[in-house]
Amino acid sequence: MRIALFGYSHFTRHCMLALQQLGHSVELFCPIEDEPLLARYGLTGLDLPVHWFEDMADPALLGVLDNVEPELILSIIFNHRLPESVTRKARVAALNVHPAPLPDIRTAAVWYWPLRLGLTQSEVCIHYLTSTMDHGPVVLRFPFRLRDTETQGTLTRRLVDLAPKIMKQLHNVLTTGPIPEGEQQSEGTTYPSLREVDLWIDFNEPAESIRNHVHACTPYHPAQARFRGRTIAIHEVGFIPGPLPSDSSPGELVVDNGLWLTCGDALLPVTVLAVPGAGVFSGERFAELFDVESGESLSATE
Repeated sequence: MRIALFGYSHFTRHCMLALQQLGHSVELFCPIEDEPLLARYGLTGLDLPVHWFEDMADPALLGVLDNVEPELILSIIFNHRLPESVTRKARVAALNVHPAPLPDIRTAAVWYWPLRLGLTQSEVCIHYLTSTMDHGPVVLRFPFRLRDTETQGTLTRRLVDLAPKIMKQLHNVLTTGPIPEGEQQSEGTTYPSLREVDLWIDFNEPAESIRNHVHACTPYHPAQARFRGRTIAIHEVGFIPGPLPSDSSPGELVVDNGLWLTCGDALLPVTVLAVPGAGVFSGERFAELFDVESGESLSATE
């Protein structure tokens, strides 16, 4: 099948390689401004045509699609919404690969929200592209379990490893007859893209919520806090909270056989953190090297 592919990520790359190995002809489409993303994820050096265009309204894009005559248009982690003028160029179907449950998690931040919400199972959903983001009928669901210790980094790595199996299932759908009309989505929830301001830890939240946030951020844009006027990154917190002191306030630190953080409902052990220009430390080592005293605090503002 001739496939016009829009997207860039390690997951995109491995999906594309799997489709090629399954015998499909893949051509890549990318806005010129996003060329650094293709280079970052190793998509520019592969053996496939790359078509560049200015933006999604560029008439040259439609002209190239007319020449390619794609049977399938496929979007896999793409930063732009494909307009109907593009999707209708697909002779068979225009689909999106969405690595999060639908309709429960409609978002561009597909690596973040399943972990931030504390899900124990996620899925990759392949659905029809429509004018409304992530609302099209779902053709294929590929469920997988999320581990308690999952981080954004391990989640993206696991999805890369799962890419051949997911594309094999898509291949079966594409080659065993007409593509199904798909499962209509019910009313769901849309979550925003991740912003810099969202990385700051809210110490009023309960321990489990803070732990989910830390795991969902690590390692690509770690959860942040301020300590003595400088930004530090929290990479890991423990799973066994301690009792909350009656006279403590959110964000307060306790040094007692390790480093503990006061949050909304418990003391949370801080096990791995980083200080720019100084290094990555265990909580205990950080408390020792920086002479942290109980009663000092982290803050959630820049």
